[in-house]
Amino acid sequence: MAWLHGYTMSSAIWPQLWSLLPEADHVGIDLPGHGERAGERMPKTLDEWALVVAEDLRRSGARDLVGLSFGSSIAVQVAANHPDLVDRLVLGAPTLSGAADDRAARAKYFLLMMRMRELGPGRDLARVWMSDPPPIFRGLRRDEQRYAAMEQIVAAHPFTELRTGAMSALSATVQDATVLARVRATTLILVGTEDMPQFRANAEIIAEQAPDATVVVLPGAGHLPLLEQPDRCAHLLSDFWGQPVPARVPVNAVRAS
Repeated sequence: MAWLHGYTMSSAIWPQLWSLLPEADHVGIDLPGHGERAGERMPKTLDEWALVVAEDLRRSGARDLVGLSFGSSIAVQVAANHPDLVDRLVLGAPTLSGAADDRAARAKYFLLMMRMRELGPGRDLARVWMSDPPPIFRGLRRDEQRYAAMEQIVAAHPFTELRTGAMSALSATVQDATVLARVRATTLILVGTEDMPQFRANAEIIAEQAPDATVVVLPGAGHLPLLEQPDRCAHLLSDFWGQPVPARVPVNAVRAS
């Protein structure tokens, strides 16, 4: 099972959840510009991001893919562009490239660019990024230990993309019905009741337009449900992965709950 982290994170976010799923083999994929691949150039398009992950899937042999937040957008593109590589797809805080922009997120990104000149990468800039609004890390903040661990991970992020503008290029790809219809993987979508409206709406859009998708709404969870409620999510994932891979369903078949 391969795992894609969110923006400014790395595969270091997953070990607690992995420990709750000991029956599976886990592959943490650090995205370019993040974690162990912090020195790599970020791809210029979402298709290029997807190709990087597809190559990692081929090398590892993993056929189940989990994506969280920004990682979920890349996971969707991998499943759409390389349907032969993904049997099961899990999307936490489902993110769609090209969707309506969140004003608070856009404002925070501009703030980060300004503060980067003053602070440089490190703990101070991480705290700027992790503060509200937008409430990306609010739910995680309820657990002091988990939040501190996340702050340490984000503080290690180089934030090079603030200088190069690499992240802004992603919006050029619109993940619309045409893209979602190409997803053949059985898909589980996890979204918290306390997540931002845009992501709750994304969950419904994907469930309606991807051929075989189910939405599970997690009461009390915010934007990072896999990290905020690891025990509950581990149970859901174990049940999901325990299901046999069905025959590929027709494009017009939709399953949502």
